[in-house]
Amino acid sequence: MAWDFGAEIHALTGFDADSTSATESAETFQVHTNKWLTDAAKEVINLLPPHLLKLCSATRTFTSTATNGETETLNTGKILSVFGGEKKARLISEELKFEADSDASIHKASETDPVYYIQSNKINVLPEDVACRYDEVVYPSISYNDVSIDAFPDEAEHLVTLRAAISAAEYQLAIEQDAELYTPIIQLLKSQYQEGIMALKTGNMAQQPQ
Repeated sequence: MAWDFGAEIHALTGFDADSTSATESAETFQVHTNKWLTDAAKEVINLLPPHLLKLCSATRTFTSTATNGETETLNTGKILSVFGGEKKARLISEELKFEADSDASIHKASETDPVYYIQSNKINVLPEDVACRYDEVVYPSISYNDVSIDAFPDEAEHLVTLRAAISAAEYQLAIEQDAELYTPIIQLLKSQYQEGIMALKTGNMAQQPQ
């Protein structure tokens, strides 16, 4: 049987992560674990260096519209690259979108020099009626019984487990109030987590657990 995330958290903290029993807060152990893992993955993604962040992205496609048209809705604020046709689009402020869409402007966008802008949670590329694509970071939802994370760098997976385990140990400390037992566990997990984050950022993964 595969060693899943719930089993790892249980081994690290004693929190019964794959149990269907209710906790002190009425949610099941599984529900808590799913939430902590999902939040941990989001935190780790936000700390990843650029070369690893690319592994957490998905490509979206759409057809560009005029500035008064229906633009594409973003799911996250992390956009890695945008293309209009086969040309990489450059970012402009939303205040300049009308100039980029005006035939009378010297700043008008073209198929050889496309631009994109973000307004609220919408993205659009100019000129209009061009096949566009962009790479957007995706935050995964993770379950206690998962054994891996899709679209996520393998070298960072153990950090998700560590971060979720910190939350599990902190929860147990709050419920059982046994500082002598849980404080050393929390301190050790936080130390390992910070060392792992630093190793990712510096590229020094040789001595990090996987």
